Amino acid sequence: MKRTSMVLAATVAAGLLSAGTASATGWTMSYLPLPSGGGGIARVNATNGAGGYAGTYDGRLITWAGGTFADHGIPAGYLSVEAVDENASGSVLGNAVYYPEGSRYPAKHAFAFENGGFQFLGKVPGYYNTQALGTNDRGDVVGTVFNDIRYGSTAAFWPSGDHAHPVLLDVPPRLTPVDIDQDGTVLLNEQVGGTWLWKDGTLRQLVLPDGLRESRGIAIRNGKVLASTQLGDRLWTAFDTSEEIPGNMYTTALNGSGLVTGWISPRTPTVWSPGGPVTTLPSPGNANGTIVGDNGEIAGTLEGNGGGNTPVVWRRG
Repeated sequence: MKRTSMVLAATVAAGLLSAGTASATGWTMSYLPLPSGGGGIARVNATNGAGGYAGTYDGRLITWAGGTFADHGIPAGYLSVEAVDENASGSVLGNAVYYPEGSRYPAKHAFAFENGGFQFLGKVPGYYNTQALGTNDRGDVVGTVFNDIRYGSTAAFWPSGDHAHPVLLDVPPRLTPVDIDQDGTVLLNEQVGGTWLWKDGTLRQLVLPDGLRESRGIAIRNGKVLASTQLGDRLWTAFDTSEEIPGNMYTTALNGSGLVTGWISPRTPTVWSPGGPVTTLPSPGNANGTIVGDNGEIAGTLEGNGGGNTPVVWRRG
């Protein structure tokens, strides 16, 4: 990076720190181990909330526990996997990816990695593809089904205890699911418009403050909703009550108590709790928080100089 760019980045960061942010105190960063011999493309995407993590490395499914990793590979017949979510029992939700012969567009098959194996979720009759997006601690799964992704997808639900028989959600086609809460409430985004909650056949829209027209839901946890708007990210504690997240923070995840992680420009990892300032997390370079567990740990990615990424964890104390 040129010296002028470094000075500009430092100036921007200093400006943000003076506008509703604070330096980290009491947080430490550690590295998650990786298999040797890979190409360096690593991501941590999910947590069980108690110190276990899941992600991918060179397209393979990786889980971490107790300071060690397990490489679960790729199911036979597929090119790669995506890790999407994980619940308290350690069930890892994801998608196996392949390209049909002659197609430039990916096909997907949703799975739950449980008891050491890939357990594929059932398909909806008339749809070739399944895409998982979120799960909760009781094992419900929300996602989409589609044939050709260029022509859109349809919201679907796999109930706990019967992942073989998904059902289509009774929501308008303009709504796309994002996440699912512990009580089965589904978070959805409108194609052009707001963010919605679905529960037991009833839809409610998040109420936006005056002056805002659109929102994009990011995550839902214990009734709290994290969403972005054209004037910054916000946390809803009820469908009609929200709080602005200060410091121009780009958010990515929250836990059940409302702890939020993400980053501020120029790619500085951050954490925020309702009512407080945005706090920057220690990092030797560009990084961002990706997930936050109910134990308060934050996992994310440290960007490498050669384009590779390293998964890391921040802990308080």
